[in-house]
Amino acid sequence: MSHDEFFMETHIRKKKAPTDPTRWVEDRAETTHGRYKINLEEYTQSLPLNEQGERPPISDEEEKRICLSTVGGPKKGIAYDLSDKSFRRYMDGLQGIGTSAQDEAIDSSAISSMEEKIAKLTAELEETKAREKKNFDTLQGQLERRDKQFDLLQGQLANLLACGAFPIPRSPPPSPPAGDEGPKTLHEDGAT
Repeated sequence: MSHDEFFMETHIRKKKAPTDPTRWVEDRAETTHGRYKINLEEYTQSLPLNEQGERPPISDEEEKRICLSTVGGPKKGIAYDLSDKSFRRYMDGLQGIGTSAQDEAIDSSAISSMEEKIAKLTAELEETKAREKKNFDTLQGQLERRDKQFDLLQGQLANLLACGAFPIPRSPPPSPPAGDEGPKTLHEDGAT
């Protein structure tokens, strides 16, 4: 059964009598069927002519792709309007529709490729971590050596100052402000 026949079978009301008119389940189904026919015809016209001057028949896979595109893609991972059960499940990320064996082969190769990328990225990450740890350890060592040198110099300076080898000069007293005659002294009698 073609996709067209399957769609009509599932979207046209059953006739009570052979003379009854054809009635779609809903208007949207009739519109979708019309779009499918137009998309199918456009695709057929886009195919190159063969040696006999005829257009080659559309492959079943291409017809299923057009049907899936027309119905708006899968809903919740299922393409309800496809007749073949092997095509009802739609896996995200696949570039077309195939049989379960093809899906498994695609999945297997995709998984293998991803595993290789993960292994490569993991190795690069480990190399980067090792390089960064080495740089950190080097910087840490340099910092510890400088801290020891600083402590040693600070101790030597404290010893030199403590033994008086280098007297610390005292600051001169502040000069009086302008217009001030200097400090006033008290005489023994209390007069200034």
